[in-house]
Amino acid sequence: MAKINFEKFNKPEVEYSLCEKIRNKIQLRTRLRKIYDIFLGSLYGYVNGVSTSKAAFEEQLIFPEDKFVMPEMKDVFGQTHKNFHAYEATIPPFYVRSFKNAFCFTNREEIFSLERSVVLEYTSQKNNPFIGVNRKIFHSKHVKKLDASVALLSLSGLENNYGHWLMECLGRYYLLEKSKFKPDYYVISNHKPFQKQFIDLLGIENNRIIPSSENTLIQARELIVPSLLNNWEYVDYRGYRFYQKQYLPAWIGNLYKEKVLPKIKKTAPQKIYISRKLASSRKIENEDEITAYLVKRGFKVYCLETMTVQEQLELFANASIVVGPHGAGFANMIFSPRNTIIFELFPEFYHDAGLRIPAKTLGLNYFYMVGKTRNIENVHPQKENIYINLNLFIEALNIIFLDKEVQ
Repeated sequence: MAKINFEKFNKPEVEYSLCEKIRNKIQLRTRLRKIYDIFLGSLYGYVNGVSTSKAAFEEQLIFPEDKFVMPEMKDVFGQTHKNFHAYEATIPPFYVRSFKNAFCFTNREEIFSLERSVVLEYTSQKNNPFIGVNRKIFHSKHVKKLDASVALLSLSGLENNYGHWLMECLGRYYLLEKSKFKPDYYVISNHKPFQKQFIDLLGIENNRIIPSSENTLIQARELIVPSLLNNWEYVDYRGYRFYQKQYLPAWIGNLYKEKVLPKIKKTAPQKIYISRKLASSRKIENEDEITAYLVKRGFKVYCLETMTVQEQLELFANASIVVGPHGAGFANMIFSPRNTIIFELFPEFYHDAGLRIPAKTLGLNYFYMVGKTRNIENVHPQKENIYINLNLFIEALNIIFLDKEVQ
């Protein structure tokens, strides 16, 4: 057997040579991809942008432009944190529009005119991502033509998060409900249990649903599209970039007041703690001692993962105070009575301030506390666990109870 000289593989110049070869292969593939894209572009053409004013056949204004004012929010001890600063934001007007013979991919939020130009305003990004894309996307998929009116409620997968489903996806459904447009079908996600339960609760017939989880290209006789509620700015946590919501319109809770809350059973107000012990991240490390104290103080502990949608709605609709670590389950505050106390617990370095926005919009009393994160090595900021000092936690609750007279 021939001997292998391993020494030569340890030389820096050999390492450099190998890196150069890998880099050159990547660069070659990139160049080939660009050449291929140019070829496809010359063959099929590129997607241009068109405004709603030119593409829409008809539109209805549902809610006019408004202003959102967020005051600075200090934590329960009066300390400041940079992502809880004061600001103002313009809430744009909300429309429902009708487009004749328009296209959409069922798993995307963007829409295309009859001429296959993308409608600029319908995207949650700062710039529409389909501008300049070659039109092969329309040729590589079989078009399903529907001689019907179809409402597009897809959010490109964002609606698979419970909070985004409640606030943004069903918020668009409410715009549609307030409009004169009555679609034959809805493009909406229905593959998660909570989505199916909400669809049943709202009375949307299953035979009128086109699942948004399927990547189908459709062309509808009439495509009905509500305005998007998505809005965000960049924030930074420990060198990682995140999206931070900026506003919610004042009408956001109306859908639930009108269609859901009348179906909710009223009980005596209760104090609740929302646990994340079944979640994969952002858990309270010393939760046992925290919940032991809360139970003594009359709280009940819940894991939302084990509850149906109906049970969650009734829980929050009858809560006087909700305590727990930051998570999508807090979006259920949309069902809580005005002046319900929300007390949110954060890890040391991740402070998504998004939930204070619905709390303010809905007239709830919002408090928060920042705990400690004892390990950040190889941990994404969003997944930090939380250590809550019990004595500080007791002090925080005493401040809240004294301030708001919660018994």
